[in-house]
Amino acid sequence: MRNKWLLTVLIMIACLSLWSQSNKPRVLYVLICEADGGSLLNDTSKLRFFASLFNVTRDSNYYDFGYYHAGGNLYAKIQLANFDTEWYPGDVVKLEFTRQDTLYTHGLIEIVVPEGTETIWWGRPNTQGKDYPGEPVRLYPFILNVEAQDPGIPVLINGKATALVTGTPVTAKTKDDITGIFSLAPPPSGWRWEPSKYVLTPRDFEFSESASTDAEGVSRPGWARTLEFRLVPSDPEG
Repeated sequence: MRNKWLLTVLIMIACLSLWSQSNKPRVLYVLICEADGGSLLNDTSKLRFFASLFNVTRDSNYYDFGYYHAGGNLYAKIQLANFDTEWYPGDVVKLEFTRQDTLYTHGLIEIVVPEGTETIWWGRPNTQGKDYPGEPVRLYPFILNVEAQDPGIPVLINGKATALVTGTPVTAKTKDDITGIFSLAPPPSGWRWEPSKYVLTPRDFEFSESASTDAEGVSRPGWARTLEFRLVPSDPEG
């Protein structure tokens, strides 16, 4: 009987230890970079991130979340204990970054929580012979290309004229440049556009290593999307 009681106590202690470890405070710092790997400026007023663990999401304004400057670099700070859910090494933290500066840029990363209890410096440059896990998250621009039979056809967003025309890729300066209902100027009589419209959000873009091409003909990475309109004859009744 005494051995059974002792075994029960040991099991309870082990379970309590595991529970305590799962909710133990642990800080995750994630290095944020420009698309070319350069350091971000210290101004974070136009930068925001969301961090998710299971079905719990926190933003950069949540308690003990935010930004941290070190060594001329900018890090996102995530306090794992403040998700208010149990976590263990091997769980996945998802982070989504957006910045509204001269361009509208975006970054995504999924991080597997490493073993241990020490502070995690994700993507930090290796210094003094010490290695750090992972790669930094880079903020890439959105590149939209609208194609039709002819170049230069005006593109409408939510029924309003824009500077965007078919055949000319555009790099989004704001979220509104890539969000809404996209259509083309009216076609010639007896014809219609197929499809008539696209409903577009930033989540409809996919990362591409060749989203755009610079003046020297070098491909640049980014979030890319191409909308294709076809000119087809109208129905007889139309």
